[in-house]
Amino acid sequence: MTLTIETLQPRLVALFQSVIVRQQLSQGYLFSGDAGTGKTELATWIALRLFCSHVVNGQPDGTCSECQRILSGNHPDVVKVAPEGQSLKIEQIRFLKQELTKSGMETNQRVFIIQDADKMTVSAANGLLKFLEEPAPQTYLILTTTNKNQILPTIISRLQIIEFARLPRPQLIAQLTTAGISTADAAVLARLTNSLPTAQEWLASDWFDPLRQKVWQWFSHIQDNNPSAFVDVQANIVPVAKERSIQNEALALILLMLQDVLELHFGRGDSLSFPAQQAQLTKWAENATSQQLLTQMEATLAAQKYLTANVSFQNTLERLTLQLL
Repeated sequence: MTLTIETLQPRLVALFQSVIVRQQLSQGYLFSGDAGTGKTELATWIALRLFCSHVVNGQPDGTCSECQRILSGNHPDVVKVAPEGQSLKIEQIRFLKQELTKSGMETNQRVFIIQDADKMTVSAANGLLKFLEEPAPQTYLILTTTNKNQILPTIISRLQIIEFARLPRPQLIAQLTTAGISTADAAVLARLTNSLPTAQEWLASDWFDPLRQKVWQWFSHIQDNNPSAFVDVQANIVPVAKERSIQNEALALILLMLQDVLELHFGRGDSLSFPAQQAQLTKWAENATSQQLLTQMEATLAAQKYLTANVSFQNTLERLTLQLL
């Protein structure tokens, strides 16, 4: 199931419907939010709404020739730019700058969408400033990002920022299970990502399931006060979590396991990340005090900060192991 932008972000769609009707659309926007929250989809919806030949009740019909060309990437007045590799290159921004100086080829309006704008190089970002300082009439620039803190303040100051809310967890789980992901997998993935494509990519990867199993084994040893947890770090978890992004997910999994134990300790458990392991989690919850669990939670949150501060993953996890045992 692929959710439409009207279902994913109904409040924002209603907002932009009203803004466009009142002809108050700003010339520069920054759409900020987690992956999977519909940023690019809403940017595309705005382009569809502006160019559609048969708008019905404030909605583009999606079937007219204008809409079809936008959806297929063939409309000359709707330009999308996405990173090539790890960054948006200066050549891509040069192309944009050339296009931004032109009038609409078929109409008097143009829409430019820059995906993952936080991946712009400094020179590429600076290349946008002239347009943002003196935008051409009826030319609209929409940037999307999952990390607005990585965008130059000089650019942010010239854009209207729109924050995208995460999809409610029950709705996301329904989306994941409808796409063929098991209920158990969906329960944990819905805590880690808001994106169906990302969830599917992780499940198909060679690291996600092994990491989940190795972290569970380590966590079991921690809860049972078993010193084998120290062996788990170097022998099992570190070899799987070689990249920083995977290391972040390892700590996120630990935090989710602790949250499950804490919920069960306080008599809840209707929204577990690991529902298939509820019996074992309940046993640990019954054998721990509230203070012990809160201390473990604080130590894990601190470990996330250490990793962010570039402390090595192995040192971070070994330190956490020592604190939790």
